[in-house]
Amino acid sequence: MNRKEKRQARISALQALYAWELAANDPGGTLAYLTQWTENDSLPDVISYAGKLSRLAIKNVTLCDELIQKRSKNWEMGRITLVDKLILRIAIAELLFVEDIPPKVSISEAVEIAKEFSTDDSSAFINGILDSVFNDQQTGKLSGISVSE
Repeated sequence: MNRKEKRQARISALQALYAWELAANDPGGTLAYLTQWTENDSLPDVISYAGKLSRLAIKNVTLCDELIQKRSKNWEMGRITLVDKLILRIAIAELLFVEDIPPKVSISEAVEIAKEFSTDDSSAFINGILDSVFNDQQTGKLSGISVSE
């Protein structure tokens, strides 16, 4: 997949997780619904990657939320917008579990998606959280964390 298709997959994962959070919709069903409205030759790859990111984020929601909470100075999880939480969960899942994507790409993509779908301050917030997670991963501070793939 090219860069544009990966971005679309991340946005599709965001949409699927949003539906999952608000209405307890199955992310796979949401992704299948989204395919009905798109004509694109690369769609199977986009949906496949979106599904992978969605599954990783859901399986590791507790871990992702712990990592977000530890880095959110003076902010409780309830005060973070849902879209920001979902973008962070997707990016953290990609950072920790998808080896063929450079971490800086995951961070940059999350920041760009936040600029498009969230508040004016969200991109800086998301960048700060993800940089901290990445730095801790690089220094081995995350090595004792139990993860699910």
